[in-house]
Amino acid sequence: MTGSSFDRDRHPLSVEGSVELAVVRRSGFDESRHIGAGVVVDLDGTPVLHAGDIDASIYPRSTMKPFQAIATMRLGAGFHGLELVLSTASHAGTPAHQQVVRTMLDRFGFAEDDLGCPTDFPFDRATARVMSEPRRLTMNCSGKHAAMLAACAAQGWPTDNYLDTQHPLQVAIRATVSEYTGEEIDTVGVDGCGAPVFPTTLRGLARGIARVVSGADPDGAALTAAILEHAWAIDGPGRANTRTIERLGIVAKLGAEGVMVMGVPGRGAVAVKVLDGGGRAGSIVALRLLTVAGMIDEEAAAAAADELRERTLGGGVPVGAIEVSEQLDGALERSRAHHVTR
Repeated sequence: MTGSSFDRDRHPLSVEGSVELAVVRRSGFDESRHIGAGVVVDLDGTPVLHAGDIDASIYPRSTMKPFQAIATMRLGAGFHGLELVLSTASHAGTPAHQQVVRTMLDRFGFAEDDLGCPTDFPFDRATARVMSEPRRLTMNCSGKHAAMLAACAAQGWPTDNYLDTQHPLQVAIRATVSEYTGEEIDTVGVDGCGAPVFPTTLRGLARGIARVVSGADPDGAALTAAILEHAWAIDGPGRANTRTIERLGIVAKLGAEGVMVMGVPGRGAVAVKVLDGGGRAGSIVALRLLTVAGMIDEEAAAAAADELRERTLGGGVPVGAIEVSEQLDGALERSRAHHVTR
């Protein structure tokens, strides 16, 4: 990509660039509100629906993992099926997840201590309760790091510094992120797992995910097929991303700090950023955007959203829930009218 505008206008998502996305209600009273932005693009990466400033830059966080996984595939990591899904997962750290990551490490002669991610307790509460201390293997990004080590081994690259920005692995990942998003990478940050993370616009992030699920890209097609076949591996049984994939047959991937992407195979993708960084609004908002854009079945999406919707409890009894904001619905109606008449 040449002539990038980022040198002139790289800016983060702001309050002014956000719209109200969701409202948390308790006993009929609006208790909390989430603002942010979101965009739906078609397979060409063209926006068909949006709310808020979609040219604002965000850190994609773990929604960048599909691009990282594809980069490791191209470099010879050679993973398929479950192992490929773990390469792109923010997994719950169940014993089943741990076993897949161990297999990935064993195949290339690595041990748990070779992982560059920090130690952590797993998301899965049952697994965490029986652990006496955090481990690298149970950190949600351990599969991604195992794939990075495998790619280094396949290329004969050193692994002690594989997270350095200038390591050939990270240079290749950076190029892949730029290729899929269609955006120049001019800034590098450090993700929670220690790997480099590159800011993209919401528009660019959605464009990249749309390419992954387009069916026209062989690497993306392989990753999409693996995720749809092994939905439990990308997140965990009963968890939001896994349930979305199982119910709707679409790719769903969360990112820290309120980022959510979903890709509809052969149709397009959505990217959402909740400005306050909270994760409870992402799934229902992304599903609403895809529904209004006509990319998923309205009835099936409503049922999935109801299942995923976080309930507000009073004395252990539901007294409310998080709901998509009426302001968002209004913004989407105006956006749809705008894009239809263009």
